[in-house]
Amino acid sequence: MLFLSSFIYPINCILTSEVIPNIQIILNERRIDGLYGKLYKSNSEEIINFKTSKSNENKFPSWSYKIKKIEFEGEILLFKDNQLWNPYTRTFKPSKVNRVIFSGLAFELRKNIKDIDTIKASYGFFEVGEGCYGGRMKKV
Repeated sequence: MLFLSSFIYPINCILTSEVIPNIQIILNERRIDGLYGKLYKSNSEEIINFKTSKSNENKFPSWSYKIKKIEFEGEILLFKDNQLWNPYTRTFKPSKVNRVIFSGLAFELRKNIKDIDTIKASYGFFEVGEGCYGGRMKKV
């Protein structure tokens, strides 16, 4: 028997650091519980596996990564230009998000990696690429 959680849909969601543009998060799998991919430096040097999860009534959007069975996680702050998305006021739809901040990511990364550019980039905004579309599948 196949379960819905076993389905993996390919996506091409690229989040590019505004501080150091050669640092990118490339999310290439959409599963029932989130978007999966990797944090890269210069589009080839893999730093960590990375996951994002959308918000629901019990939690805000989140990021996570795992190193040696230890999981690190935090909240994702969503922006449309410079306006912060607020799930309680709904000033714009999450699909209109074009920038994000991964709250706490730099703090957790500096415990596990030595690359200063990656740590600097993770403190700032990431530009959301067109292939992300709020994590939804684009209709073609």
